[in-house]
Amino acid sequence: MKEVSGRITDLPARVGAALAATLVWCAAALDPAAADVDAPAAPRIVSLAPHLTELAFDAGIGEKLVGVVEWSDYPAAAASLPRIGDAFRFDLEQILRLEATHALAWGGGTPPGAIAELEALGVAVEIIEIERLEQIGGAIEQLGVLGGNREAATRAATSFRSRLSGFRAGREPTRHAVSIFYQVSEKPLFTLGGRHVINEVLGLCGSVNVFGGLDTEAASVDLEAVLARDPTAIVIGSDDETDPGTRWRSYPNLHAVACGNILQVDPALLVRPTPRVLDGARKLCTWLDEEVANTDDPACGPDRH
Repeated sequence: MKEVSGRITDLPARVGAALAATLVWCAAALDPAAADVDAPAAPRIVSLAPHLTELAFDAGIGEKLVGVVEWSDYPAAAASLPRIGDAFRFDLEQILRLEATHALAWGGGTPPGAIAELEALGVAVEIIEIERLEQIGGAIEQLGVLGGNREAATRAATSFRSRLSGFRAGREPTRHAVSIFYQVSEKPLFTLGGRHVINEVLGLCGSVNVFGGLDTEAASVDLEAVLARDPTAIVIGSDDETDPGTRWRSYPNLHAVACGNILQVDPALLVRPTPRVLDGARKLCTWLDEEVANTDDPACGPDRH
């Protein structure tokens, strides 16, 4: 009788192929990872801005985040993630310890030097550009592709676009435009320029940004520049329990002060370009319609100039 070799390569081709397939199946049953050795590893993502953290959760890829910057406080799950710095300074050693493969960068906000440093370390940087409200939906879809959850991201983007369309359809211009100074911080006095989505949010409410002509996302401004523009209203982004309008009341001839048109808002609802911005816009619109509609009334201060 002919001796049968113990090597698969000595068997007839069909028998050898069948046996090889059986061995692969058995290996896969014992170790599922062996069945797809070429499948790419799931991305390990760090977020370089609070709104990008929020958008990642909106896109259904929150579980892919391994690190976020300070003030990443929404949704609640984001608060427990490791911190890697703030929106402008990042702890590169911490990012490496977290074995990050991707970083979400804020187009127009994340410093170019920081992006270059991350790329030099082998971290792929995904830049998210949002200058208009419509781009929020696209950003969610972009993140869904990155994190491998297109279906959830598409649903979230579609829902936001529907809400935005409905918001616009329900807003009829019923009054003159209200000029607004939006205060990001008091010291230094910081505001938002023409490239920020806040301008479109204000537009939804029939108002305009007095610094909308600045070709930037954000900028520091002089007190004199605010006084010269004499805004009808001042909106202060702050969650501080103290009265943030105290400083402005030192200038009683300022239109916004004379008319009592100073509003404190949750900055996360107006400044962060996420689906929640429509919640902030609705509150702002209500305030403008109900409290600021009569700011040209002489009772606001006929002798203020």
